[in-house]
Amino acid sequence: MQIYLVLEDMEPRHWIAWAINLPACFSSATTAADAVAHAPQKITEYFSWLLAHNNLLPAANEPIEVEVIETFNSFTSSEDPEYIVNAFFDDDRRPLGYWDVEIALQLLNWTRQDLLGVIQSITQEQLVKEIPGEKRGSFIGILNHIATAENWYFNQLDCGVERGRFPNNPLEKIATVRANTQEQLVKLIGDKRITKNCDELWSARKIMRRTLWHERDHAQQIVQLLRSL
Repeated sequence: MQIYLVLEDMEPRHWIAWAINLPACFSSATTAADAVAHAPQKITEYFSWLLAHNNLLPAANEPIEVEVIETFNSFTSSEDPEYIVNAFFDDDRRPLGYWDVEIALQLLNWTRQDLLGVIQSITQEQLVKEIPGEKRGSFIGILNHIATAENWYFNQLDCGVERGRFPNNPLEKIATVRANTQEQLVKLIGDKRITKNCDELWSARKIMRRTLWHERDHAQQIVQLLRSL
């Protein structure tokens, strides 16, 4: 099985290899070489994740070979020295089709199931307790970040939730943002707009790619944090 990767350094020492035709599938590492090297295992785990949510899907038993077809090197925005401009790949230019969104909506349901499943295992005390070394402070801080970032992605095409409509409760906040995400993705089918913010380009497909990655990545982060407590 040949899987094509696109590669970027999202932050210093944070490389991501995106499996461009497998939504929500990615490999992260501190170096580009390691992100690519770990990709076959992450792709195998991705197919197992899909089967865990729908056992009617066929198993992927073929050997996995990967090929990097595009690399993006991040840079500092000329408009804001604190803003790191992330990747806009050639594939991000393609307008979303019906099946792109149909698949994305299903995957978003599964990433949300994963997130809520792990959150339910956390006590109220653990939710608000400061986590040493975590830049968002606590599990509540991570939940707030998930909602805020997802909404920010959609704001790049002027279709996010107005901040005044955000509930104070983080779980209600992520639910409000997700309801908007589901509504807007359908509306973005066929949308050809490409916008720019602080030198970074955005499209509907990029927003979908980042949204699928972001929640799955943080759900995995929360699992790892819980293991370390």
